[in-house]
Amino acid sequence: MMDAILNPEVREIVCMKSTQVGWSDGVLNNIVGYFIDADPKPIMLVQPTDHTAKEYSRKRIAPMIAACPALKAKVREATSRRPGNSMLLKEFDGGFLKITGANAGAGLRSDPIAILLLDEVDGYPDDVDGEGDPVEIATRRTDTFDDAKILKGSTPGRPRGLSRIEADYERSNQMRYFVPCPFCGHMQVLCWRDENGVHRLVWDKDANGNPIPETVRYLCADPRCGRGIDEKFKQRMLAGGEWRAKFPERTKVVGFHINALYSPWRLNWHELAQEWTEAQDNPEKLKAFVNLRLGETWDEGGESFGAHVLAARREKYPAPVPEGVCVLVAAADVQHNRIEAQIVGFGPGEESWLIAHEVFWGNPGVEVDPETAVNVWEQLDQFLLKQWPHPKGATLTPAIVLVDAGAHADSVYDYVLPRQHTRRRIFACKGVDYLSKPGLVQEGSTKRSNIRLFAVATYAAKDRVFARMKIPRPGSGYMHLPDWVTDEYLEQLTGEKKITVRDKRTRTKKVLYVKTYNRNEALDLTVYCHAGLFALQHSIAPAIYRDLGKLAEAVRQGRTPETWVAKVRRVRTQGAF
Repeated sequence: MMDAILNPEVREIVCMKSTQVGWSDGVLNNIVGYFIDADPKPIMLVQPTDHTAKEYSRKRIAPMIAACPALKAKVREATSRRPGNSMLLKEFDGGFLKITGANAGAGLRSDPIAILLLDEVDGYPDDVDGEGDPVEIATRRTDTFDDAKILKGSTPGRPRGLSRIEADYERSNQMRYFVPCPFCGHMQVLCWRDENGVHRLVWDKDANGNPIPETVRYLCADPRCGRGIDEKFKQRMLAGGEWRAKFPERTKVVGFHINALYSPWRLNWHELAQEWTEAQDNPEKLKAFVNLRLGETWDEGGESFGAHVLAARREKYPAPVPEGVCVLVAAADVQHNRIEAQIVGFGPGEESWLIAHEVFWGNPGVEVDPETAVNVWEQLDQFLLKQWPHPKGATLTPAIVLVDAGAHADSVYDYVLPRQHTRRRIFACKGVDYLSKPGLVQEGSTKRSNIRLFAVATYAAKDRVFARMKIPRPGSGYMHLPDWVTDEYLEQLTGEKKITVRDKRTRTKKVLYVKTYNRNEALDLTVYCHAGLFALQHSIAPAIYRDLGKLAEAVRQGRTPETWVAKVRRVRTQGAF
């Protein structure tokens, strides 16, 4: 971990950890001491609160400086004219160490910082002084330095999907420490349960059901060995171990995960076994064990749907647009370096078929990306203009397109403004948790005139999408997936779950959708496509699209939606609709 912060290719270091692994004195303080003594720079160390910042300075930083002659000689002593060594500010030639709390906006808005150390980030507030995320505020202090380093460490303290440190670790290269079996040499991580849910730490029980200390052992993960490893071998295993990355190509963000099974200070496996046993009938104790001992997030339960379930329903379409489709709906998700777009076909009963999914790489905030020399908006437009032949002879194009304006809003508005007419129906949208009235979509307003902006009730739409994922066989509401859809797409499509949490202050319960996967663009696009159909049926052209059965019959007769729309308008004008 300390080597990583000196690697010029690494910008950010993340450590998701348990207690009892030597983080504060063994890593955090050593990094502070190194940059005071060997490479002086401005440093900021952030604790969850002002109080914990003062406590950390008094109990950890001050004793370290006092005990180390090299540091004591360099940190300035406080004088009446220059108080250079206060509790929360340590000055030295070439820089300073500022210690502050994440709840103090003034402390975070300090001088430019080269080394940012964020400790126990899961304990930070979501918003500080109404100015936003304290992690983001502090990170902006490093913009001045090209070689700035950011270190984040925390024991998970929030539910799965809401944890800051979990989210940061998931976007890192995800390092784990592999140690050799003392009997067969097989390299493995020390984990409480493996990927198959099998407990690796096992023990015998006495008459009261408690673990017998001398029987606690770790089972080698190699099935050819499978021997029980006594904890007396732990120090030898740690000495022979190495960090291995799950995603070695992610060189900018290096992440480490470690749990209490690795604790080097003393033999503790029998204590962990006892804590686990005592926690089985107490959810609060079990949650504390998972957070504090395993260094993992606690699953609050709730509704979720696995990607492996959807993988089984991939099918080869007989045509690019299956016969059951009568209307196409498209959506675009705008990111900082790309636009992802998707087209979904709907038929009677809102049975749906994923038709196309594309990613257009480039900066959506500029007309032409200087790195790729492409205009991603032109690429998106060509994708949306493509005509899709129906097996019965009709030609389909998206009847409505919703473009997420959450990022690069001005560029989104520039794109949709000349395309809001009835021939294209391309509109801007933004996701909100809930609407002021029932439904999936509600038209609102923007700061720019003439822009039609649709608010999408993401919670209601996700409820609908996840409910339809569970429909087991083709028919009303069933979601068809083509054989070309990737595992990554399915992970994103199922990458959230609904949980119920209790507000610690008000003691009230609230429902949240939280991420269970590090990306969710596929889910967002699917939500916007369902919202687009709802907008067609309830506000844009309800007389035409509300009855998909009639529209499907027209398409099966080879008529394009345009001619069907024209017929409906004539009939409606004559008073028969």
